[in-house]
Amino acid sequence: MKTLVVSTDGKLMVTRPLWAAARQFFDFDHVEVTREHGLEAYFNEADFSGYDRVIADTNLRRLGRRYQCLKRAPGLVVFDHDVCQNNVRTSEWYRRYPAVLRDLGEVRIIVSGSALAEQLQEEGIDACYLPKGYDDTVIQPVDTPRTEDCAFVGRVKNKVYKARKRFLLRQEKLGKVALLRAEPGEAYNRLLNQIRFFVSADIGFGEYMIKNFEAMAAGCVLVAWRQPPQEQQALGFVEGENVLLYSSEAELHDKLTWLHANPDKADAIARAGQRLVSQQHTWTERARCFPALLAPAIRQAPAVNWIDKWKIMGAGK
Repeated sequence: MKTLVVSTDGKLMVTRPLWAAARQFFDFDHVEVTREHGLEAYFNEADFSGYDRVIADTNLRRLGRRYQCLKRAPGLVVFDHDVCQNNVRTSEWYRRYPAVLRDLGEVRIIVSGSALAEQLQEEGIDACYLPKGYDDTVIQPVDTPRTEDCAFVGRVKNKVYKARKRFLLRQEKLGKVALLRAEPGEAYNRLLNQIRFFVSADIGFGEYMIKNFEAMAAGCVLVAWRQPPQEQQALGFVEGENVLLYSSEAELHDKLTWLHANPDKADAIARAGQRLVSQQHTWTERARCFPALLAPAIRQAPAVNWIDKWKIMGAGK
C-alpha cells in the first residue's frame, strides 16, 4: 500500500520518533510542511496520484476551516492527538469534530482515547484507537537522587487546561504538589528523574496524556486522575500495581499519605510502571500498530446535516 505522510512541523515535535520507528514496519514517503498554512498550500497543490493512503499528521483544530483542503487526498487518514477536546467544554472545538469529519466524507481518524474512538464510531465516523506514547530514546531512568517529593511538570495556562490549572494550583497552595517546568529533552528527563511521585491531573479529557507515560518511564510513581475504566484496561494500568489513581482532592491526599507511609510498596509500583511503559507504550510500539490501522477500506461518513453546518461555521478561521 503506497502511503504518504504529511506532517506539520509543530506536530513533528511530538511524532518524529514515531515516524522514525515506523520505517521498520512499512514503507512511506514523508513530507514536512511549515505549520498549518504550509499544510493547506501543500494539499491544494500536491499530486496524490499513486497513493493509496495519505496521512495528515496534524491537528484539525489548528487548521480551522482550512481543513477542507484535505478533501483532495485519496485514502485520507487524519492522525490527531487533540480530538479529545471534542469532550472538553472549554475548547473551541467542543462537539465540533464529528461535524468536520462528516464534512470530510471518506476519512479515517486515528484518536488516542479508546472511549472516544467508540463515541465517534457511534456517530458514523471511521475512527480507530492508537494511544499516545513516549520517546524512550529521551525519557529514561537515571541514577540520581529524587529530591522532589510530589510534583507536576508541564503547562497549565491554556484554557483547555482550566480544570487542571485550578486543581493543581490549589494543591500547590496546600503544599501538596510542586508545579515545575523544564525545557524538552535532557533537562526534562533529568527533572522527571528528580521526582518521587508525579501527580497528573488530566481532568475532563477522558484519556491519558503523554506526560503520564513519560513520568512512569523516568521511574516516578504515577498518581493520575482516574479516566474511564476502559482506558485503564486498554493501557494495562492497574491500580496499586503500576499506578495510583484518584478522582477527588480527598482521594489524592489519601493516596499521597499512603505512599509516604509505604516506601517499599511505592518503589515497587514505580518499577512496575516503568516496566509496563518501556515494554508497551513507546513510540516504536505505536508504530508497530500502524499498518493494521491503515489496511482496511475507509468508510464514507454520513452526510452533514444542518446542525453540522452550524458547528462547522465555528470551527476556527
